[in-house]
Amino acid sequence: MNNFICFNSPKQRTRSFEKRMNKCIWLLGLSGAGKSSISLELKKMFISRGLKCLVLDGDILRKGINSNLGFSEADRFENIRRAAEIAKLFLEEGYWVIVAMITPMEDMRTNSRQILQDQYVEVFIDTPIEVCMERDPKGLYQQVKEKQIKHFTGIDSPFEIPQHAHLSIETAYFSIGESAKLIFNQVIEN
Repeated sequence: MNNFICFNSPKQRTRSFEKRMNKCIWLLGLSGAGKSSISLELKKMFISRGLKCLVLDGDILRKGINSNLGFSEADRFENIRRAAEIAKLFLEEGYWVIVAMITPMEDMRTNSRQILQDQYVEVFIDTPIEVCMERDPKGLYQQVKEKQIKHFTGIDSPFEIPQHAHLSIETAYFSIGESAKLIFNQVIEN
């Protein structure tokens, strides 16, 4: 008879816990809503608690792995699908993943939800377009106004209001830090 007892190392226990508990927090909303800023603040919160965390920002993905994609409906769908698949890989390794992408159409969100399943947490960064236009951190709304950009989400390309968001944050009323804290507390408590 073998009296072998197996004890997990603290590292193995932590990794097991992370795999059970980690989520992909998918921040979506119009350009200028605050997705990128909130994602970076959220990342700090996770890291300060000793959790592995990664941000997948739509602008950065568009310059790298998705640089071959344009802005047709099919390319936008593929852009979002790739982000979901990348997020899934990091979730499997125990990371908390924060995705910051416009994600304008419900079919894109449904596809991401199917890929990520119960680890998908949809957060609508609900900011009126007038506020986004006023912020205009990248000067994109000004370029649209000057007719330099066409098919811009929320102006002449549709943005469907999310129907299945777990949380909606009105960033016209909350600071970046307050918004991140609201999301963090909601996700950690559930």
